[in-house]
Amino acid sequence: MRLLGAVLWSGWVVSSTVAASTAPCPEAFPVTPPTTLQARQQALADLTGLEESCRDRADFFAWQGTLLLLLQHPQEAANALEKALMLDPELAGAQLDYAQALAQLGERDAAKNLTLTVLGRPDIPQTLHDWLANQPGLLEEQGWQTSWTVQSMLGHETNFNSAPSSNLVTLTLLGGNVPVTLSQSMRPEAGFALLNTGAVEGVRQWADSQLTLEADVTDRTSQNHADSNLQWVDGLALWSHRLGEGSAGGQASTTRLWMGGQVLYEENTGKLFIDHPLSWSGLDCRYGTGGEYSLRDYPTDPVLNGIYTGMELGMGCQKGESMVTVTGMWGVDQPQSPIRLGGDQSRDDFSVTASHPLGPGMLILLGQWSRLSDQEAYSPLLGGVTRGIIRRGGRVEYDYPLNPHWTVLGYLDTLSQDSNLSLFTVSNQAIYFGLRWAGK
Repeated sequence: MRLLGAVLWSGWVVSSTVAASTAPCPEAFPVTPPTTLQARQQALADLTGLEESCRDRADFFAWQGTLLLLLQHPQEAANALEKALMLDPELAGAQLDYAQALAQLGERDAAKNLTLTVLGRPDIPQTLHDWLANQPGLLEEQGWQTSWTVQSMLGHETNFNSAPSSNLVTLTLLGGNVPVTLSQSMRPEAGFALLNTGAVEGVRQWADSQLTLEADVTDRTSQNHADSNLQWVDGLALWSHRLGEGSAGGQASTTRLWMGGQVLYEENTGKLFIDHPLSWSGLDCRYGTGGEYSLRDYPTDPVLNGIYTGMELGMGCQKGESMVTVTGMWGVDQPQSPIRLGGDQSRDDFSVTASHPLGPGMLILLGQWSRLSDQEAYSPLLGGVTRGIIRRGGRVEYDYPLNPHWTVLGYLDTLSQDSNLSLFTVSNQAIYFGLRWAGK
């Protein structure tokens, strides 16, 4: 259902007198919403600064809610449409849009009740009555909603095999320190690669709960560096349940990583979380916290296996099409084997993701910072010191939609890992361009 109030029954849009303000409220608002993404974004931007002068206008908030709903912001749309209905409870178009926003937020019982209320009105057109009566999306329980993406990119990397930046490592022997030159296979390999990804998502909603299932497969292939070809698979199941204004839930995920045909890494993780909405400086935000338990295995070198436990704090804010998410994690990776070098590892991880419309497309920025600290001396051959690692990473990406299904995209990645032990100092830069195909 796409904005029933605005499209199917435009006669319910109401105009009012103009409020006095430095930015006067328009006498009326459009009846039919724009059809293109850019026009919808511009129409929403045109409403900026009118909240005060239009504070008593139900049609202003109804129009604002219509645009937000079209731009896939159901929470903000619901807030605006609720204000419209507080000012004019009989505004049927806003009632229907509000029902759609509630349905997208998982409040299907409330959405159904609103739709039935409109159906019971004697003054609605018969064509709209008949149309609503045959909408399973509002009046019946929704089934699985699925989506998928296929992405193919060509690019270049400076360090396919994550090799140390230095060609030398200093070993501490009985006679003193001895510099040793690393073999050619332990040196960075640069070149071009093809990066292919496929992903699928299924979402099932109930009145107060939602189940999300995700899976994706990625393959990075380089003809000149077959030993460094990568494949990895991720799977996730996420259950969330409405808890007051917020939500709580759990997540189970798994990861498998292959390099050169061998399984290098396996991870199985469980998480519990709770989050809550927050309005801050005109932004719609959510903040939350959670705990994680993870089994991390290295099949080719089992002595490295560990059990990670930690906590996470996060906050995400959105305004229009722009979004920022900040996450911090703190935890300890304890060895499964008593002979793992370095013993317990304390880990701190921070990440920032931001997206903002730029021209017809979307600019996406990612930043990561991580710190790993061993609790015991790593190895007497490497000086008998406690190892410390700091990793910094960033990405700049631009997605340019050609149509609702096809997107051209490109990104630049950079990674820098520093350590007091040169064997663990690593850097890599990557640039990729390609196409994404998406559908539902």
